[in-house]
Amino acid sequence: MRTVIEIDGLFDGTSAMSDATIVIEDGEIAWAGKRSRAPKTPKGEKSRTVRAAGGFAVPGLINCHSHLTLEGSANFEAETRQSEAAAALKAFRNARLTLRSGVTTVRDLGANGSMVVELARHIERGALEGPRIIAAARGITITGGHGMEVGRIADGADAVRAATREQIAVGAMVIKLFSTGGVLGEGAGPELAAYTPDETRAAVDEAHRAGVRITTHAHGAEGMRIAAECGIDSIEHATLLDQPTIRLIKEKDVALVPTFSALRRIIDNGSALPARVMERARLVATKHQEGIRSAHKAGVRIAAGTDAGYAVQHARALRARARLPRRGRTLSDRGARRGDAGGR
Repeated sequence: MRTVIEIDGLFDGTSAMSDATIVIEDGEIAWAGKRSRAPKTPKGEKSRTVRAAGGFAVPGLINCHSHLTLEGSANFEAETRQSEAAAALKAFRNARLTLRSGVTTVRDLGANGSMVVELARHIERGALEGPRIIAAARGITITGGHGMEVGRIADGADAVRAATREQIAVGAMVIKLFSTGGVLGEGAGPELAAYTPDETRAAVDEAHRAGVRITTHAHGAEGMRIAAECGIDSIEHATLLDQPTIRLIKEKDVALVPTFSALRRIIDNGSALPARVMERARLVATKHQEGIRSAHKAGVRIAAGTDAGYAVQHARALRARARLPRRGRTLSDRGARRGDAGGR
């Protein structure tokens, strides 16, 4: 049966309109637009017309950076020591919150196991409620590097290649690398370039051979340049951009996912965090907005991601996404809309 939903307002990805209609057929959206232009129900077919519960509808949003197994706790180290069972339960809860906030596709960029990959499979089969999930399984990092609390530690090109194969074998739909240190956690600081070109190339080659995209966590310019030169598909955070790095990223057509909200949340809650974390956060925050503005001006593709679960609670994630337009990029721009930083 066809369902015709009448709603006061609609944004269709290009323009906003009032007095709108959405037509559902076989559980999928068949048509959306002005009510006066809605297609009539074919003769002999049944239909029902209902009023929408809300006043305005938008297409499903895409969050290109999330951690469904984490809650955004101030005690990051303690949360990363949770059991796999606890992580799986959190992932289900946060996936449902994500969907109900209007996000219909999310990239999960690192967990302490393959539980989010399994969650994605169950959602795809219709067994559980949640958004489409593009899951990375474990992120790959160096000994002493950022993400080591939940990541797969691999040193040397052969070990990195093996670690990449492991994530693909358990069903990862995107590979997550850590090309620099970070802000939270006990690992190296954000300026450090973690992986060498040989190590990075091994991960990129292995991912692309399997038909899987690969993204990397990177704050420092050197780490970003190594990743871009080696064929990385996207860069997460990108806080310490400089002009040579922006030019290279543009030349290599690498997408950026700035995650403004995570850094803002860390700075706003400084009293609950270690002094080491605050020192790192202030270091990268001073250049982050300026660098992303310059990248946008240069024509670099930029996608929206909240880093929910890491400093940002999932319930706040939709609000956090609103920070991106104020930095000079709209959510409907091509990177965020098409999900070009995504998975397979």
